[in-house]
This record gives sequence, C-alpha cells and structure tokens, in this order.
Amino acid sequence: MVILSNADNAQIHDNVAKLGAPFAHVFTAEDAQAYKPRLQAFEYMFDQLGCSPEEAMHVSSSFRYDHMSACDLGYGARVFVARGHEPSLPHYATHQIADIGGLAGVIGL
Repeated sequence: MVILSNADNAQIHDNVAKLGAPFAHVFTAEDAQAYKPRLQAFEYMFDQLGCSPEEAMHVSSSFRYDHMSACDLGYGARVFVARGHEPSLPHYATHQIADIGGLAGVIGL
C-alpha cells in the first residue's frame, strides 16, 4: 500500500501513524512539487515506484482530486469509497465500496 497525499511532509507522518496500517511508501505534494489532481503528482509517484498505472489499483473517496486523474492515467483498477460526500460517477471507478472495509472483498480476501 502506498499513499499519495496533498498534505505536506511536516504533517503527513502523524496522520499515517494514526491509520495503523503498513504502508510501503508515503508520497506528498511537497515531494512531487505538485498537488493532486495534477498528473505530475501521480507521475512522480510512479517514477519513484518504478511501475505503471496499469499495474496499480487506486482507492479514494474523491473524484475531483483522485479518480478523474486515475482514470486519465489508465489505472488498472479504481475503487471509489462512497462515504456520502460526493455523488457516484461510475465512469471513473471500476469498483464502488461503502467503506474501506469493503476493499478486502474487491481484492479477493
């Protein structure tokens, strides 16, 4: 699991620690010198990871800042977490879950 966040480096690590999950990498807008939804932020992450969008799954509750860009980049899968603050836009997501707990089912666990 990897995080690409619009947070800056000074604040992201406390936020990540609260999640209590094992993230392999955490990338910020400060690292990428670009804020999402700019593709530069996503491209920076893929350059650092040495992989392509087709090999990745994107999980987010934001169409504006994440899913539209993820769709444009051709992510292999895009999971929309429907938390109720944005309407569903099926074109941009390949899967929809009600909360992050539904992700295990999407990946076959």
